[in-house]
Amino acid sequence: MYLTSTAVSSLRAKASAQQGNLTVSLFFYLALLLTLGAATADQFLAPLLYSSSPLWAVALCGALVWRKKHAGFGFLAETSSWDFSLLRLLLFAAAHLLLVGAAMALRARIAPLAGTSSSGGWLVAAWKLAVLAPTLLLLPMRRWREVFRRYAAECIAGLVVLLTFFPERLVTAIWPWYGEVLGTCVFRLAGLFVPGLTYVPSLTPTIQGPHLDLTVLLACSGISGMALFDCLFALMAILDWNRLRKGRTLAAYFGGVAVMLLGNALRITFLIVFGNRGFADSVAQYHISAGWLFFAVTFLSYLALTYRFLLVKPVPVSE
Repeated sequence: MYLTSTAVSSLRAKASAQQGNLTVSLFFYLALLLTLGAATADQFLAPLLYSSSPLWAVALCGALVWRKKHAGFGFLAETSSWDFSLLRLLLFAAAHLLLVGAAMALRARIAPLAGTSSSGGWLVAAWKLAVLAPTLLLLPMRRWREVFRRYAAECIAGLVVLLTFFPERLVTAIWPWYGEVLGTCVFRLAGLFVPGLTYVPSLTPTIQGPHLDLTVLLACSGISGMALFDCLFALMAILDWNRLRKGRTLAAYFGGVAVMLLGNALRITFLIVFGNRGFADSVAQYHISAGWLFFAVTFLSYLALTYRFLLVKPVPVSE
């Protein structure tokens, strides 16, 4: 049984009929589009500013705002009209031009630090996120507080994407510690099934077996599994955003990252066990493609266990 809310429909029509003004939802959506376009232009003009994190964060936030608006929630309680100020648009453009000019002027000094794990490299990485700062100039802070109250969940989702999606730099920075922990855990797990294993600690630990030796490289850190999880989880969130419990979804995301890391340790353990139990040639030939399949199965299993927990319970409607 499908019911259409006449109140939402009338609000939608009233909001669409406004001349020269925008609703809060439409203003925020257009502001995100402006931000996405400006950040892309900044990175094109000044490659030193390139970072995919701001683009992914704004794109996901915009998609979630559109999903919420499309479902009608964005039109509820629209009591004030919004518009873009010409002065603020000029300030927005000027701030982006200033960022591009600074990146071009300091390119020779900053370029050697970009991508490194030094303190200077982290400062450059933080500076790349500054392409989002000019967006604050589009509205006074009291208006932004209203936007953040209405779209708190969407803004938090964008922040999570900004700080956690595709964390190559973070994994690279902690690899000397994480690689040792991963290698030790895999060695102890595999030792339960394969006698005679030896462990050689180093920046890339090596586990030596009777028939197969395995070196745990940075590429084996599980970063590919986390990237796959990020993409699939974001797709699920976009499609089901209006039916999800937002707090539980946030917890499920971080829980899923932990599950993918645990799954990566089990994947490497299986490779060592099978490789030293008569399947060394198959492991050497198919371990990369099998890894993607393993991560996909891990994600689907995790989603199957948590999906119902994430959904808002439907409200029974009496006829």
